[in-house]
Amino acid sequence: MKLMQTLSVLACMPTLALASQLPTDALYHLSTGAKVTAQSSTLDMTPKTHLFNSVIRAAQADTPAASTITPMCQTLSLNTVYPFGGMTVGQQPCFHFEVTEPGKTTAFLFGQSADTNINLSIVRHNPDNTFTLMANSANAANADELAAALTEPGHYYWLMDVIATDSSDIKFGAISSTQAQLDDFEANDSIATVTMLPDKQNRVKGNIDNVFDYDYFAFTAVRGQDLIVKLEDEAKTDEFVLEIYNGGNWQPVAVNKAETISQLQENQSVVVRVSGNPNLQNNPANQYTLVLGSVVASFSHDSVSGEHGVERIPYSAFKAPYLTTQAYRDLNWTVTLNDSKGHPVEGAEATFKLIRDFDSIDDVRNPYEDFVVTSDANGKASGGVNLGRCFSDYTVEHSSYSMGYRNTWRTDFLVGAWRIEIDSYEEKVIGIGGTQHPYVYIGHLCDQDLVSSTRN
Repeated sequence: MKLMQTLSVLACMPTLALASQLPTDALYHLSTGAKVTAQSSTLDMTPKTHLFNSVIRAAQADTPAASTITPMCQTLSLNTVYPFGGMTVGQQPCFHFEVTEPGKTTAFLFGQSADTNINLSIVRHNPDNTFTLMANSANAANADELAAALTEPGHYYWLMDVIATDSSDIKFGAISSTQAQLDDFEANDSIATVTMLPDKQNRVKGNIDNVFDYDYFAFTAVRGQDLIVKLEDEAKTDEFVLEIYNGGNWQPVAVNKAETISQLQENQSVVVRVSGNPNLQNNPANQYTLVLGSVVASFSHDSVSGEHGVERIPYSAFKAPYLTTQAYRDLNWTVTLNDSKGHPVEGAEATFKLIRDFDSIDDVRNPYEDFVVTSDANGKASGGVNLGRCFSDYTVEHSSYSMGYRNTWRTDFLVGAWRIEIDSYEEKVIGIGGTQHPYVYIGHLCDQDLVSSTRN
């Protein structure tokens, strides 16, 4: 399926991680805490400098042990939703929480009335009693707030900034995810920290560690080439959601179904995000695979051959079928994969499919042996197959001419076949071998003897 895009460039993307409405219905598995009331913050957060997650990892190495810090605000529990009321404009309420093992902390705030606007931050308490702003969320008006940071063991605070309020209650809390539950892309939970993927066909594995985990990825079509986007949920858990930023909105894309994106301008960026299904409790052990990048539109420089100098069985000696490819023991193949602009595609897969012997097929529904290769930086996918030794009842005699002599050979052989499949993620698979001619025949030459050699 093709998606004709009017995609905005990355520079025009919103800087906020989420839309105004968090999937709060999915918080049913969290505990509900007792209602808390506003307290004025005593944290000196001047100046407030936002540290990106890439810096946070290194900076947290000196986080103090739990016993060396005296919390400066009321202590609350993680993985709990707290009702909160009694606020006034200008207050900066804070609440303390402790992280006991490395991972990620996702703080949230929701349920604001139309006349309420409260910003939310995560703050770290440093060994010298200074404070570091780890993450913040300042959405407009009464939009929900979400702030996430990679956190080492230590002491932290929810810090709120009451911009407007009618004193009605809101709800807030934080979800903790352990390091074992995290994937390699936990720093990309917002547009500001989006993972920029390289100019190739990318296959990225990740997971969703909590209901508020959003993984953002971007790809730039340098040549204006057609792109592929597909989210694979191999376990079919139905717990992943894929969206693409299109015309100012997040547009859902079906899971386990490829979309090709065409009509792009040169250097136009495509941004997608993966999140959890709000109707299901996510399992961080389940992984998704995101395919995003250049789609293979054509191939070139294809070659399949046996060893150099093979004494071939000619068409005149055996023609049913004609053995286009012939080899003794080693078979080599190569193909170059290209995008819609004719540029080589790195990271795409080509599959060499082999039937070694038609007379010994065990499964007629799936007779092929597959050899999958990923293309290199030059778009080249190549490999070698060791055919090994063989024995056969097929025997023919055939002649060749060399240096004035007529040489007669007796060759024993097997009849097999091969094809090359390249997943273009279109309606059809491209490659060598199709509906009318599904494969190319190969003769595996088991034994070859010179019967006679006479001067011509």
